[in-house]
Amino acid sequence: MIKAIIFDLWLTLGTKHISISRALQKKFSIKKTDDFLHLYEKAVQLKNWESEEEMAKNFLREFNIKARPGEVEWIIDLFRDGRQKATMYPGMKELLLDLKKIYKLGFISNTTVFEATVLDKWDIRDLFDVVSFSWEVGVKKPTQEIFDITLTQLEVLPCESIFVDDGQKNITAAISYGLQGIRFENFEQFKRELYQMLTK
Repeated sequence: MIKAIIFDLWLTLGTKHISISRALQKKFSIKKTDDFLHLYEKAVQLKNWESEEEMAKNFLREFNIKARPGEVEWIIDLFRDGRQKATMYPGMKELLLDLKKIYKLGFISNTTVFEATVLDKWDIRDLFDVVSFSWEVGVKKPTQEIFDITLTQLEVLPCESIFVDDGQKNITAAISYGLQGIRFENFEQFKRELYQMLTK
């Protein structure tokens, strides 16, 4: 029996309307490699930064980029732009409110400490029984540790949980850990698959 539903943030609950990683890649002519996204996340999403400047400088360091005048500020503005433009998908908040009546809600996100504020902006933080940010726990998806931390705090077994994420790699990992998974493509597809899973 399903007792908990665990959500990703970006491209699952909502969108920034911009790909920060792709914009950085283009700006600094970083080659597209299989591990680029991992390196990007490692550079900015695993620490509780004291300032946006510190985070931006660390990104440049991690990719061995010598900062030219204005580039740190450009990175800061890019992240701020994403936060300011971020919106929830229509119908998502209402769905969360309905699910909350019956199920425990969890949350796992690889994101920066600054982007994490969108949960308050969207007024949904209190809907989640457990919130696990990569920068808080020091590990990121798809490692098993961040799932174990979340499941333990939710007091549910993997088999009692559904994980929702836009990334197939994260869904595949969650299923290998014993959770059920739904890859988010759009709101209607997700809602349909979720209710099919909940009513089996």
